[in-house]
Amino acid sequence: MDLPGFLMWAEPPAGNRSEWKRQWFGHELSPGSVFNVRGIGLNEPLFNPDVHRPYGTGDWLIMLFQMPPRLDRQRVEPSHGPMTLVIWPPGAEQFYSWGEQPNREPHSWMHVEGTWVATLFETLDLPINQPLPLPDESIMNSGLTLLLEEMRLGMKADPVILQNIFENWARRIRRQLQSRGSDVTIQKGLLRVRRRLDSDYRAIPPLDELAALANLSRSRLCHRFRECFGSSISEYVIRKRMAAAQRMLFEVSLRPGEIAEALGYTDIYQFSKQFKKTFGVSPTAFRKQQHILDS
Repeated sequence: MDLPGFLMWAEPPAGNRSEWKRQWFGHELSPGSVFNVRGIGLNEPLFNPDVHRPYGTGDWLIMLFQMPPRLDRQRVEPSHGPMTLVIWPPGAEQFYSWGEQPNREPHSWMHVEGTWVATLFETLDLPINQPLPLPDESIMNSGLTLLLEEMRLGMKADPVILQNIFENWARRIRRQLQSRGSDVTIQKGLLRVRRRLDSDYRAIPPLDELAALANLSRSRLCHRFRECFGSSISEYVIRKRMAAAQRMLFEVSLRPGEIAEALGYTDIYQFSKQFKKTFGVSPTAFRKQQHILDS
């Protein structure tokens, strides 16, 4: 695990309510990390309406909305009930907004990254990228509180303790979902397909191969994949590539051409075009922007 080297902000701005907390432990992603806690928020009010990130944040964002949130861009009223949990994976589209009152409706969240996170969620078979009912708020906030306390130890923070806290949190989430007889469990076949795509997103496997892996017809696979993971198979692969590209651009020793090749693009111009379509700037311009922000 990569321990925090700096803080962006630690306490709520002056004048805000004392019962909510937030802390950010760094904004640079760490490709290849096993487990890293990047940021935590507890009962923070939703200040910004219509937060929309088409390709996510490059890490796992886990968020509990204590009040009814709006998670559907096509609706103007709340789309889900209170105590709704969402686990957004790296590269997944994120949209959320307060349901009725800005600056008041609380939400708790954490940004984490690392190869171990995906393995843990797959092992526990937790539903990813879809709203889940979680009526017991203490499960979320107790885990976040323990993570926050350990992370605030700085260089004394113990990576094993942090992983244990996170795993215990995830297992308690799964137990509550199972006890409620949740109907959002993803089929094992679809998880195998996603695992296949995650293992090597440099090329999209033939659809027949993926359908056989899921034990579904081609059309049923496409329908169920979009229903469970919020995108088509090709969109999912592109998101994975672009999330990886975003992380790799922080490594200044890698040239854009090398990144394109590592992600399966035979043509650097095709890679640059897709990156600009995703983030609004070229890979080179993105890297320059990050250098300015870091300096």
